[in-house]
Amino acid sequence: MRSKKTVYTVATLVAMLLFLPFQNRPWGLYLGVCAGYTVLVFGLRRIARPPTAERGNILPATRIALVHSIYLAIVIGWVWLLLASRPYVPYILRTEDSSRPYFGLIFLGVLGVLGVEYFEQRHLRSAAEDEVPDPTTVK
Repeated sequence: MRSKKTVYTVATLVAMLLFLPFQNRPWGLYLGVCAGYTVLVFGLRRIARPPTAERGNILPATRIALVHSIYLAIVIGWVWLLLASRPYVPYILRTEDSSRPYFGLIFLGVLGVLGVEYFEQRHLRSAAEDEVPDPTTVK
């Protein structure tokens, strides 16, 4: 099944399954976010690739891991920044009152993670295109 909705659902479930048991630990949120983000990146990358993709435009695993670890560090920094700024942002962004459904920091967090995912996909796509040998050059 090649559906973005399925990838987003699985990424959310993985994030929650890893976050909930460790929610009382300081690193629990980061574990859930990183796991969900990883499923999101590679799930969307898998469905974006045509089934008959050429073997020539596949990046080496070490390069993919390096690029992904850099973007994971950016995601961790983004989550840390949101958590650290929580006392300083306006009430409307940090409210936990159920009568005002403004979950602003959560919205900003998800929006930021999706933005980072977009740039990682572009980076991986351009790196894969750079790996394809040019058929016009002679070795």
